[in-house]
Amino acid sequence: MDELEFLKKDWQKKEKDLPKLSYEDIYSMMLKKSSSSIKWIFYISIIELGLGILMSIFYHPSLEQEKMLPPFLNYFTYGSIIVILFFIYQFYKNYKKVSTTSSVKGLLESIIKARKTVRRYIIFNLTFAGILFIVSIIYLSIQQQGGWTKFTETADTTDYLIIFGISIIATILFIALFLGIYYLLYGILMRRLKRNYKELKRMDV
Repeated sequence: MDELEFLKKDWQKKEKDLPKLSYEDIYSMMLKKSSSSIKWIFYISIIELGLGILMSIFYHPSLEQEKMLPPFLNYFTYGSIIVILFFIYQFYKNYKKVSTTSSVKGLLESIIKARKTVRRYIIFNLTFAGILFIVSIIYLSIQQQGGWTKFTETADTTDYLIIFGISIIATILFIALFLGIYYLLYGILMRRLKRNYKELKRMDV
């Protein structure tokens, strides 16, 4: 008997002693893992919102007289909080739905919906942050040069290109940083949900 055959027979003997998991056991494990991932997505989004609110309370650029931002950015920020609260509510609903589902099909649908909600949440946050950042940089740069009226009187095409170029590059770097943070925070949980989805798909065949 060669070494490979010996290893096969030895494994077959050990395999008999391993616990056999039923369909219900595997489904229960997938349900628990999926529920845990979605619950953490819900918790992280609350922490993220809380940190944003604390930052706006203890530091806001509009408090600095020399760097006062246009008022519409404040309303823009308040509106974004309402949208984020809506997403948090959606995360909570996804978690409750996963926790109470009783079929593979229902769990598959819940995972798909949860992943879509997270993607939309990340896209919204990055878009909002990008718009806020680029407008703030342009506005503050012009304010530092004496305001819009004075800037337009003396500025040429090169000055405009420099301001817009700097603001776009800075915004891209800013978004890339946040994208990396989101990849670490939500990416791991999203990959877990994807693995669970694939496993459940195999069970549902």
